[in-house]
Amino acid sequence: MGEQQKNIIKPKDLKIVWSSDNRYWRMPTQPDQPAELLQVCWLEVTGSCPIDKGKKYNVSFEVSLTPDAFGWNNTTLYIMAKIGEKGRYTWKKVNLTNQNTNKDQRFSIPHEQNNLIVDTVADASDDKLYFGLYEIWKGNWKGGLKIYHAVVKEVN
Repeated sequence: MGEQQKNIIKPKDLKIVWSSDNRYWRMPTQPDQPAELLQVCWLEVTGSCPIDKGKKYNVSFEVSLTPDAFGWNNTTLYIMAKIGEKGRYTWKKVNLTNQNTNKDQRFSIPHEQNNLIVDTVADASDDKLYFGLYEIWKGNWKGGLKIYHAVVKEVN
């Protein structure tokens, strides 16, 4: 029985829209620091990693909200993933309205009981998983989200 594959993708390896502008994001200077969203109206965080064909994968982000986080009530985030650039997205809706904002408590989105599972096929033409965290439709300003890393984990 082989060991399950787990990829942890740090903020420096994610593509974060507006991350080069320090009015919108505070990017990590150390490997274990999170990327901190200061304010945006368009949230798009994407990444990719190699996967084994014919397996299933769970995609999640480890995040926290700062005590002064704003703009998350009634805002739906989407976590999306697909196999290959031309693949069809699998997605989950996530709402952060009731998250505890005390002391930067970390949590995973989607929550474990609501996993986003991507099922690959053995004869897929691409062995790369593309994924992202999005809120690009509402246009409301939001801030105070810290992204520690994304996780792509093989599941049985």
